[in-house]
Amino acid sequence: MRFNLDRGLWPEAGLAALATLTVAWPLTNLLREGDWIGPAILLVLLVAVVGAVLRSLDADPTLVVLGQALAVLGALVWRYLSDTLMWVVVPGPDTLDRATELLREAGRTLQSFAAPAPTNEGVEFLIVSVLALTAVSVDAIGVTGRAPATAGLPLAAAFLVSVSNSGRAMDPWFFAAAALAWLLMVAQQGNRLVSGWSSADRRESVGAHDVSHGPSGHRTVARVLAVVTVLGALVLASVVPHLPPTFFAEGLARDPDGRSVGGSGQVSFTETMDVTADLHDQSDDPVIRFRSPSRPLQPLRVTATNEYDGERWLPPDYDPGPPQAPQLTPGTSPQAAMADELSLQVAEMSVLSNSLGAPHLALPGPVLSVTSEDTTMQWDAELAAVRVSERPDTYQVSFLQVAQTGRVPDGVGDAEADPGEWEDYLQVDPDGEAALSALADQVVGDATNDLEVANLIQQHFRSGLYTYSLQLAPGAGGDDAISHFLQTRQGYCVQFATAMVMMARQQGIPARMAVGFLPGELQANGSFSVVVSDAHTWPELWIDGLGWTRFEPTPGIRSGPPPPYSELNSGAGEEVPTVTETATPTGVPTQQPEGTAEDTSWWEDLQDFVRSAAPILLRALVVVVLLGVLMAVVAIAGRRHRESVLRHAATPQERIEGQWELLKRSLEDYGIDPPPDRSPREMASHYVTAARLDRPTADAMGRATTVLERARYADASRTQDTDDTTMHGDVMRVLDSVSAKLPWNIRASAKLFPRSGWHYLRALPGRLLRR
Repeated sequence: MRFNLDRGLWPEAGLAALATLTVAWPLTNLLREGDWIGPAILLVLLVAVVGAVLRSLDADPTLVVLGQALAVLGALVWRYLSDTLMWVVVPGPDTLDRATELLREAGRTLQSFAAPAPTNEGVEFLIVSVLALTAVSVDAIGVTGRAPATAGLPLAAAFLVSVSNSGRAMDPWFFAAAALAWLLMVAQQGNRLVSGWSSADRRESVGAHDVSHGPSGHRTVARVLAVVTVLGALVLASVVPHLPPTFFAEGLARDPDGRSVGGSGQVSFTETMDVTADLHDQSDDPVIRFRSPSRPLQPLRVTATNEYDGERWLPPDYDPGPPQAPQLTPGTSPQAAMADELSLQVAEMSVLSNSLGAPHLALPGPVLSVTSEDTTMQWDAELAAVRVSERPDTYQVSFLQVAQTGRVPDGVGDAEADPGEWEDYLQVDPDGEAALSALADQVVGDATNDLEVANLIQQHFRSGLYTYSLQLAPGAGGDDAISHFLQTRQGYCVQFATAMVMMARQQGIPARMAVGFLPGELQANGSFSVVVSDAHTWPELWIDGLGWTRFEPTPGIRSGPPPPYSELNSGAGEEVPTVTETATPTGVPTQQPEGTAEDTSWWEDLQDFVRSAAPILLRALVVVVLLGVLMAVVAIAGRRHRESVLRHAATPQERIEGQWELLKRSLEDYGIDPPPDRSPREMASHYVTAARLDRPTADAMGRATTVLERARYADASRTQDTDDTTMHGDVMRVLDSVSAKLPWNIRASAKLFPRSGWHYLRALPGRLLRR
């Protein structure tokens, strides 16, 4: 194995690395710290060097890609997971656990923060890993596969992820730099192809006219087109109005289908219980600005209702208690409805500005106390809502959270609700009851524990089977709103929350609809800003041992992960401490004491992941199987088409004709079209030129042509029985030589999706009809 620098395509590898880093440039606006930049550059360069070295050693393209992937994996393990290795170099069970922990940390960060997000170790691990894998794919397609134009696809994917999350319109130099890097890759490949021609002075010509030089030459035209395209894209981007940018975690109030320009900045759901108009409002004026050390952030609840008229939720009738000022405390502690063993923590939130009109107040919950010097407050025990006499500019809230690492004790959710006591919260929409019952039978199965039933319903709606969109699907559903949603599986938070409330009621669990806001976006000063389009709805279910409990069936990462108690394996494991009535808010989330953390093995984590991802994995498996079947059908059809003359040959002359057809159709699969029917020598000359055959291969083509001419034009006695075997050997020598010179992607296409296969399949209906 001889080392050949030219064969390593070092300039192309360098340009591929440059293009990968260029499309990652916008990420510098999405992340606060630049700790990820150094490791990302080193790994991208590592991919380029490893690929160039392996190509210089004439390694098979598959081995080149595999070597690059292994190099990336080794570098990531060494950089981020080295403390989990056994005997310094061998990954162990802790390695997978640590990688999972880093990815979860990245997920929590990107769910909780809008751009610019903090760059912790998890985020750095995720960003560097994705860029390294992008570098591998770009190098494999654009350099090893000799298809730099196609390499624009992974580059575009990485670029779009980077620029669509910046929180403002894309700066033009980001696009210009990425476009230039990709064009340089394409130009370098073109130059190498031209320089590989047999004569340095070779010219393209049409008739007697040389068209490779002069003002209309191909290179000049290509350069002009490239410059015009890039400049045109930049000019067009500056003229066309920009839609609001997306964020790290797409979904909910930021769904692209629900964007509109402008907005009033006034909240309407407080009067109508319908957030649709608010979701479309694109005002940047904050409704609420707050600070809170609590993580994860909770939605800010305004009110709730239990009345549904078949089309919409109706505003509630308020029944507030006596006025309180300057501090309000609920008449009954929220802990009264909670199991004693439930692990809780006290959290605080300080509202810095508030423009939500009286008598409404947005609060996380369950509420322990609310303090404000600007107004008197009343507690509505039925709705767990606070009513104010005047809009307070600022206020402070103390509230309870189920500990993020705590487990729900045994027995929670076992007791069924008394229908007489909860009659108003168990009413199921009669029009949608049949559809709800049929779906509940599938989703809930034999589960009887209310918490388990609720989690099964929540998991169903978040499983990927449903699409979040502010545009409801037309037709195809039932007459009522709930049946329509369950059949079309498309909607926004109102439809998801309504469906879960009604399914829970159908299963005998009291449920109501809550409305409020998502936690908003992190600002540069550390506060969070909530705007009108952060409006959100979610279901609240009464669970024995938890009380009124929030669930999150709406898909979309922007809603955050489900609450910590929303785990199907949330039975009690250990005894956990409780928060007493005299607990004092500290402003800092309570840490889980040692010895109470959940001891979940990596195998259990994997099982949980597989269960939650099963619907998506199943659909992906179906697609892969269908694609595999299609490839198999086309490949088999191609072989039958190429060998069809051979299969029906009865004489040596017919077998030789079959070998010639095998050659023609196989070369066509490789992209070398046959010429119009001419003499064998003229056709052979065409193939020698079109395929750029070397001397030994051209000699093999000549021998095959001689055998064909003898079989066609000479007396049958001149054709020997061994001519068929001789010609077959020459045909295979030609095909092997042509195949060896082709890029791997063209070879793969010829094997998996050959043109001959499509020819056979298109002609198959006609042959069947003629029979």
